[in-house]
Amino acid sequence: MVNTINAINRSGKTVKLGFFRNHAAFRPSFEAEKTILLRRNQSLSVRLDNGWEGRVQRITGASNDPATWAEVHFNAWHNMTFADISFIRGYNGSMVFSTNDGSLHTGTRDNLYRGAPYRCKRRDSGGNYVLDATEPYGGGQNGELIAYYRSRVPTGHGYIVPNDHASSHGTRRTDINLKIY
Repeated sequence: MVNTINAINRSGKTVKLGFFRNHAAFRPSFEAEKTILLRRNQSLSVRLDNGWEGRVQRITGASNDPATWAEVHFNAWHNMTFADISFIRGYNGSMVFSTNDGSLHTGTRDNLYRGAPYRCKRRDSGGNYVLDATEPYGGGQNGELIAYYRSRVPTGHGYIVPNDHASSHGTRRTDINLKIY
């Protein structure tokens, strides 16, 4: 069975994407297994192994800098593909997962940086504007940023905190689209 993510750049500028395979459940890697460069309006299909579980992340600085995570698990429960967009570890651009048959659609194309609380804005190690994590690696929660996301991201379209399970969507498809905004 072939698993494919069709990465589609709608951001208006060249983006670098990293594909990070998890070490195990709840153990993300910070070393990209694959990286691709997408020019403006370019798309590229990336094949991934059977059972691949991990994330796609726009690389604007270091891999552990605040960033939007597009998480996916192929060939999971009942051979389904599960996908979500997560803002828990930060925000460095909007993303949307979808399928051509409409069985999957999650994420947002809205620019969440504009209008975000000033205290939550920072620059990553590459000098790019990002939003902090809602739950930093050191623990705790950023209540102000969580409230902001709740006002901007529809329920079920993004993990803002770890128990936002309505944001994890399943499909029988193994060819999914990831639009980068």
